[in-house]
Amino acid sequence: MKKPPETWYWSHDIKSNQIDTVLTPGTRLVRLSSYGAGAARRFAALVYREPGPPRSYAVDLDAEALAARLADTGARPVAITVDDSGAAPRFSVVLETGPGPLCQVHTDLDEAGARGLVDDDHGIADVATYVVEGVRRFAAIVEERTGPSWLFTGIVAHELDARLLELDATLVRLRSYIDGGRPRLCAVAERGKAAGWAWYADLDADAVARNLEGNTAYPVDLDATRGDRGTRFTVVMYRDR
Repeated sequence: MKKPPETWYWSHDIKSNQIDTVLTPGTRLVRLSSYGAGAARRFAALVYREPGPPRSYAVDLDAEALAARLADTGARPVAITVDDSGAAPRFSVVLETGPGPLCQVHTDLDEAGARGLVDDDHGIADVATYVVEGVRRFAAIVEERTGPSWLFTGIVAHELDARLLELDATLVRLRSYIDGGRPRLCAVAERGKAAGWAWYADLDADAVARNLEGNTAYPVDLDATRGDRGTRFTVVMYRDR
């Protein structure tokens, strides 16, 4: 499993033109999560201080512009989030330059198409889900890798726990959404050796902080949504040391 970062922090309620203000010298952006709509649209960010290739980000690109940005820059996508509050989905990505596994971004996938991206030589580095004209869609970053990994869609908490236990798998990505008026989860898991880990869904910001402190853990994944109950977070955390 990934080595813990030297230090880390997370932030939310970030406007699209404020992302740079949460990045301090020597830190790397791990993930952005878009939530809310219109003037109330915001980002949550997860930031590590750790060595590694330079990273940048691009916000609010349609699918064509996203493909063009990747082709023009040669940058490797490492995280993706979607704003589906407008007429067409807009994608925001974290990008990395330098050596690394070959990656591709796939958008406008149904559940079967998303699950079909995983095989013996490819795993999902990040995933996002959104709605287009009332239909559930998925976007995923797929990278070349070996070792077993799994994508679960449309499941609930106890089903996810059962599958993880059955497969002896560790969670690496977690997304929460509503389908048919009911809460559902989309999750990516890998065969890993995390010393201790936990996942949570439907937390407010204070509960995220309490659980990170209570578990002596650092977040490896963070996502935010906004609904009738305000802003809620899903988080995957690993034991700090």
